[in-house]
Amino acid sequence: MAKPAAARTIRTLSRILAGDAQIAAWHERMRRESRLTAAVRRLVPRALADRVRVAQAEPPSIVLAVPSGAVAAALRQRSPDILAGLRREGINFTELRVQVQLGQAPNAQPKVAPGQRVRIDTAPLRALALQLPDGPLKAAIERLARRCG
Repeated sequence: MAKPAAARTIRTLSRILAGDAQIAAWHERMRRESRLTAAVRRLVPRALADRVRVAQAEPPSIVLAVPSGAVAAALRQRSPDILAGLRREGINFTELRVQVQLGQAPNAQPKVAPGQRVRIDTAPLRALALQLPDGPLKAAIERLARRCG
């Protein structure tokens, strides 16, 4: 039985990528920086972890990229602890630099303008209000449906 075309294509593509020296070097660098990023993220507070990535790692220095100056300042204060933690994991760097790279934030949520009303589908609220007996809960749900729709 022949293997699916997708499996053959993936195997062929991986063989081609592994055969090209320059692409293989880029891939290895990406893997090394991903491992270092994971190690650094384990060493920083959880609130900062998803905002940090390794931009360059050429011993003896490691360069971290962050999306804002506030995050950079927090990491610079923690740089001795980060370097010590990396050394405990067998990764030896003596210098840590932090670069601010604007526009890097991966999960930036758009902010809702003040006073902007959010529209939602009120049909389920109205259906629920019809099923409830008269009382304060039914009145509150009807009021909410009017305000949202």
